[in-house]
This record gives sequence, structure tokens and C-alpha cells, in this order.
Amino acid sequence: MKIPINIIPSHKIDAIKWNDCVVENNEGLIYSQYDYLNTLCSNWSAIVIGNYQAIMPLPWRKKFGITYFYAPAFIQQLGLIGNINGLTSKEIFKSIRSIANFGDLLFNYKNELIISTHNYLKKNNYTIQLLQGYQSIASKYSKDLLQNLQKAEKINYNYLHETNISNAIELFELYYGNRFKHIKASDFKNIEILCLKYQEQQQCIIRTIKDSLTQQTLATALLLKDNKRLYLLMNTTLNDGRKLSANHLLIDRILHEFSGQNLLFDFEGSNLDGVKTFYENYHPENQPYFHYPNGLLTRLKHLIK
Repeated sequence: MKIPINIIPSHKIDAIKWNDCVVENNEGLIYSQYDYLNTLCSNWSAIVIGNYQAIMPLPWRKKFGITYFYAPAFIQQLGLIGNINGLTSKEIFKSIRSIANFGDLLFNYKNELIISTHNYLKKNNYTIQLLQGYQSIASKYSKDLLQNLQKAEKINYNYLHETNISNAIELFELYYGNRFKHIKASDFKNIEILCLKYQEQQQCIIRTIKDSLTQQTLATALLLKDNKRLYLLMNTTLNDGRKLSANHLLIDRILHEFSGQNLLFDFEGSNLDGVKTFYENYHPENQPYFHYPNGLLTRLKHLIK
């Protein structure tokens, strides 16, 4: 008997079964959790295979009567999660196109075979296995990183556990908001709401490097945590911190703090040359995800902006 493929709007999804599928599969990352999607997506529907044996969230928008897929702010990768029981890529894409025929789709790191017959973009995503322990992690640091850490450790600094989510987000928006034109004020507000929910469950973590004499913030990181990963959601280096290599030290201290835990440290990217070089100094593994842009959307951008 062929396993059924259902298309279900978000408000009709069984949130418990949905989250169970996310938690139980390695490719089920925090972005696919029910509350995460509900808080950050304008609208979303899902492919549900069988009794939630496999799922795929599909964020969408509509303008001028046109439905299209889009990549929501602060969601890196989604894609198919779980056991598809021999279903073909053709069958999966037929279900996807029953919602919309074009738009941007983000597939997770395990979905390369599913989209192998389609044109897609491979996106860098760097990770470090924390279970190996700090000595093993630090033994792979680049010479340049070790030099920057020596420079940073000469300053009088405090490595602090913070709780002020608003402050961490505001600093990120202040220093980097102009680099991310697609992230609107409402997106920053929504991610703050989401982080507050995770903080109640001890899954939102903020770490800061401050000058111990002036108490000036030099670098800060806001991270989310699930049963698989520690996600570097927002990382901000202030001007004085950049001169002092404070962010090199901040990431090193986070890796030290959480080393030995059965988690991946997830840098969340990047294809940007400067950021990519910075991450590569820590000798992470590149675990790419996949962006499937349907070309038809390009011709309609002037209509849907």
C-alpha cells in the first residue's frame, strides 16, 4: 500500500507529532520546530507523509493573487525531514507544486539526493562537534586564530552569561542591520518573541565579552539550543572589540564552555568571504545546505516586492 502524501495548512498540523518528527531525525533542526515556524513565517503549509513519518514545511506568501515560496528571516534551512519510504523526488516536487509553482525553497543538509535532478545552489554551513572536547577542538585552530587569541587575552576582559535578549538583538541590528536589507523591523520583533520563549526553556543563551575595567561590551553572541545543536544565531563585534580581536576570544570561550556535550556548534554559514575566512580559522566541517530558486520568480519580483 502506497504511503499517503498530505498537504496540511499550519493551523491544522498536529504540533506534538510534528515536533516528535523534528526531534527524532538528525536533519530536524530548530528552524523546523512548530513554534519556530509559527512565530517567524507569514504563512506556511506542510507536506506530511503518512502519520508524520516525514514532514516538510513550506513557507509561502501571496501578493496580487500570486502564491510563492520565500525564505523567512532567521531560518537557514528546512527541507524534508524523516523517512520518505521510497517516494521519489518527482512525487515530492509534485506535492510542493500543488501549493505554489515558484519561489525560494531551502533544503537541509541531508536533502541533496532529493534535489539532485534540479538546479540548486550549495550554501556553506560550518559546524564543530563539541563532544570531542576542547583540547581536540583548539588543537585544530589556525595560526592566525592563535595569534588573535593571544592578542585578545592581553586585555582585561570578562566572559559573561547575559540574559538581556533585547540588548543582544538591538546591537546586532545596529551594527549589521544595513547588511541584511531583507530583514525588517517586524522580523527582529518576531525573533525576540521567539527567543523569549526559548529562554523560558533554557534554550536561548547569550554570552558577552566585556572590558573588565570600563564594562564596555566588546562582542556578544545570541545562541539557540536544541537536542542536536548550538546555533550561533546572532554574533556582533563592536568597533573597539574588533580592534582587540574580542570576537575570536568570544567564540573560543563558547566552544570551551560547551565542549564535551553531544552537540554540534553551528556557525550558521557563511558564503561571505570575510565571514567564511573567520569561521574556517576554527577548522570546522563544512556541512552545506541547498537553496532551490525557481527562475520564474525572478521575472515576477517587481510585482511581489
